[in-house]
Amino acid sequence: MQGFEEIAEGVRLVALRTPTLLPATATNTLVVGRRRLAVIEPATPFADEQAALDQLLAGLVGLGAEVAAILLTHHHRDHTGYAAALRERTGAPIHAHAATAERVDFAVDVVLVDGAEVDLGEGFVVSAMHTPGHAPGHLVYTERRTGLAYAGDMVAGVGTILIDPEDDGDMIAYLASLERMAAAKPRALVPAHGPVLDDPQAVLRRYRAHRLMREDRVLAAIHAAPRASMDSVFEKSS
Repeated sequence: MQGFEEIAEGVRLVALRTPTLLPATATNTLVVGRRRLAVIEPATPFADEQAALDQLLAGLVGLGAEVAAILLTHHHRDHTGYAAALRERTGAPIHAHAATAERVDFAVDVVLVDGAEVDLGEGFVVSAMHTPGHAPGHLVYTERRTGLAYAGDMVAGVGTILIDPEDDGDMIAYLASLERMAAAKPRALVPAHGPVLDDPQAVLRRYRAHRLMREDRVLAAIHAAPRASMDSVFEKSS
């Protein structure tokens, strides 16, 4: 951990080392609010990184704050590593989508649906958007006053986004979720991995165009050799 950055009033970002896919090495955690805090994506399983987050939270609690909510985007291990232990430490309930609750090995206290809101007081409200595709229960969280959206694994500031059908990934759902994110017009995107993305519309257009381009290449390879194996199709379209 290299310290934290306040990327907007009452929104703090800290990148914590996680067992994620290279070239990424860390997952961003957000701490949102003043008196009532939401911790979005306490992901690290490593004790030294957990201690660094604890130190940040302890400083805020020392100023009169309380940890009121723990918010998860989805079930992957590089996004959930400190959730259960942080609940034990702070007493704050874990919030997640029902499809995430089905896939983690700890209890989820509050099941969030599309459009659900977590009111932290003093004008801080975090709203949840259901964005399946990368994972069935994926949620994007937007702090309404600042317009900052925690995008989780919908986009990345480093590396790429895997849509794995063997892990319930769904490309059609993913593309639809990108469109919904664009329609919401966030001011900036905070990906789970990498720096803040300050041109959300350009990022979302680029992701959608790239995926559609790859689809066109796969279809072209199938049409060119309809009896070819899928391995051959993917080799020719890559």
